[in-house]
Amino acid sequence: MRMNLSAELDRWLSPETRELLVRIGACATCLGYHAYLVGGPVRDLLLGRPSCDLDVVVEGDAPAVACAATTPDQSTPVVHSAFGTATIQMDVSRIDLATARAESYERPGALPTVYPGTIEQDLVRRDFTVNAMALTLDGRCRGELLDLHGGRSDLDHGFLRVLHESSFIDDATRILRGVRYEQRFGFVFEKRTLELLERDLRYMNCISADRVRHEFERTFEEEEPEQTLRRLDVLGVLGVIHPTLLFHSQKSWALASARRSARSPTELHNVYWCLLAWGVSADDVETLGERLNLARGAREALADSCELALLEARLDDPGLAPSEVFDLLHRRSHAALQAAELMFVRPTARGHISHFVRRLRHVRPSLTGKDLQALGVPEGPLMGRILSSLRSACLNGEVASREDEVALVRRLVNPVSWPLE
Repeated sequence: MRMNLSAELDRWLSPETRELLVRIGACATCLGYHAYLVGGPVRDLLLGRPSCDLDVVVEGDAPAVACAATTPDQSTPVVHSAFGTATIQMDVSRIDLATARAESYERPGALPTVYPGTIEQDLVRRDFTVNAMALTLDGRCRGELLDLHGGRSDLDHGFLRVLHESSFIDDATRILRGVRYEQRFGFVFEKRTLELLERDLRYMNCISADRVRHEFERTFEEEEPEQTLRRLDVLGVLGVIHPTLLFHSQKSWALASARRSARSPTELHNVYWCLLAWGVSADDVETLGERLNLARGAREALADSCELALLEARLDDPGLAPSEVFDLLHRRSHAALQAAELMFVRPTARGHISHFVRRLRHVRPSLTGKDLQALGVPEGPLMGRILSSLRSACLNGEVASREDEVALVRRLVNPVSWPLE
């Protein structure tokens, strides 16, 4: 039975986006092409969920349609002629247009070879039936639902179903995306799809480091990434990606807690990496960084978190002076410190981390290197030692004023207490 969703589409879109999609459909018709809203936006429309970024497939020249549809008051489309794509950026959303294509895979995990195709060929190459639907944008059929693979029925039943038996073999990143969709929408894998997923887990090893990392980064952007990571662990996916990875309830709690104190998305991602890899050995942290081709900042945070895990017993000493706590922690990345504060099980150690993050790392003596020079301290190792001693004295409450600091410096440069070299 044919279904037309033009009225629902118009209510779902903002006026600006609706007007632009109408022009895209009209321009496609004028050029002798057909245009379709496809994939995730159609799924989200049927679910009644918002979708800022829209995907349009054109049976024809997508860049030509994009250029014809934009008005002088809109930004010029960004065109990638070699790929047959174009992007129209609006104030709060964007529309990506692509020429309809078919694809083939030379080997499992390889990027596909693509060539121009029909809308039917374009839809059959997608990951799951719920993402393989389209809405016609041109002509009198505007808003007509094209559902060749039962996506609407699977959506109604909350099923994730692949389109063919080799889907995960061709591209095992579909496993990671599928688990993300499962948790985001409250879906479940259809019985045969789950069997195929479990059968084809080993093909995760065919996927490049950058592509696997990108899927994790997409997971980190979910509202509750811990749900997806826990499911990936239960299904055995994490262990296939790296044998030391596991995810348990404490890590789940820690991820949820980390979101409340993150200073930036990049730092939050690094905290997530530290939490995910917490408990992994130094050697395994290095191989994990290579397996995922992690950025330098993430690798350094992982290395720091590994060292902090080994320091927990030492930090559990309530008799540690503030300067001793500072010496143990001040070179560690903020992401690793956040992870340690969340993962430490010993209260005293956790308290030392918290005290360092919130106060100790901000303590500075009032005297600077220039002040020390004015007091007769030459530049070099001695100045460095004195500045370190000044900081320790400030941390431990041994000096309370600038005058106290000056007196301490004078004692330290006295040959009797600290011989000059």
